[in-house]
Amino acid sequence: MAVHILDAKSTAAGPIDPQSSLRGFLPMQLAFALTGIGTTLLGSLLPNLSITWRLNDRHAGLLFAAQFCGSAIGALLVSSKFFRSALRGYFLLTASALSIGVFSGPIRTVLFFTFGLGLGLAMTSTSMWFGSVFPMRRGAVLSTLNAWWCFGAVLSAPIGSVWARRFSAVYLYPILAGAVLLTMVPVLGKRDIGCDPPNLMSSSLGNIEVRRVCVFALIAFLYVGTETSVGGWLMSYVHRLAVANSVLAPLATSFFWLALLAGRTISPWILRYVEEMQLLSSSIFGAFVGVLMLLFLPGSIAIVFSAAAAGLTLGPIFPLCMAKVLALMHDSPNSKWIFAISGFGATLLPAVTGEVSTREGSLHFGLLVPAFALLVMSSMMILDRTGGPKVLRRKASAS
Repeated sequence: MAVHILDAKSTAAGPIDPQSSLRGFLPMQLAFALTGIGTTLLGSLLPNLSITWRLNDRHAGLLFAAQFCGSAIGALLVSSKFFRSALRGYFLLTASALSIGVFSGPIRTVLFFTFGLGLGLAMTSTSMWFGSVFPMRRGAVLSTLNAWWCFGAVLSAPIGSVWARRFSAVYLYPILAGAVLLTMVPVLGKRDIGCDPPNLMSSSLGNIEVRRVCVFALIAFLYVGTETSVGGWLMSYVHRLAVANSVLAPLATSFFWLALLAGRTISPWILRYVEEMQLLSSSIFGAFVGVLMLLFLPGSIAIVFSAAAAGLTLGPIFPLCMAKVLALMHDSPNSKWIFAISGFGATLLPAVTGEVSTREGSLHFGLLVPAFALLVMSSMMILDRTGGPKVLRRKASAS
């Protein structure tokens, strides 16, 4: 059955009916799912690649840093033509993935950078496009889109584990490139899907809006770094535990991403009954507790449960945070800077996690980095919901 693509007239005239179905955007959602595989593939293949490429945690952290630094910079390359930017990102992703499977040596760092560049360009432009097309239910739509990303991330660990048992792990990147090209075929055959809605620009932002944009930009920075650190290092962390076996590490990693998918999938339903900022605050604190459980609860069952708890509570955070940013910035193309800032979080925190792990000789200590980041995020949400430091000082003086 042919996929119904959005009518060009509706997008040219402005945002579509808020009740319109997302089914017309299925090819782009499938492509977005593949970015989930691409983003998490390095972490899923890391135990195998560390042996093949003789990587220690510091060197592995540099590969994470290269990929996510590229992803952050890719977000800055988004133009006001969101759809065209997405296509450029997907084709750059494809070319880089093919190259990773072919070349070896120090050039790998550059290839992972360009691979991340394609990921960042594709994911950011797609997210901004969906947000501007569905402004009346932005939080729910971005949660659905990110659920597709999580679906890809869920598949990454089992696919990587099964593939690495029979073939060279690095050759999975060219397979990913071919899958991306296949999803692009129906998109290229439909010109009308490329119509971008007009951007609703704001002439200026008030002081309160600017402050809140900065708050949520920092939360996005810390969150993406946290998700990348936990998701990227989880396979290696569980693999090194005393209770580990050949099944536990991929099982715990799959449960983490599956729970993350569940968290984003049920977010639109929860938002019918709970205010967005309330769900965001609760999710951040719950994720902090989940990561602590992962680090301090022993036993194989506890590890799997803790990984699932961390993923479930991390799930709603990013789409809700970015929905708030897009709303505050009125869907301005300048919001790409926030996506870029969040991408640099994915560059910094996993590398810091690897550095701490190398210095302390334990990945357990390294994963305290994302736990601390979640604690900072919880504090920021408390300050934002209470009106910030000035309101707190005013209350203190009044008492």
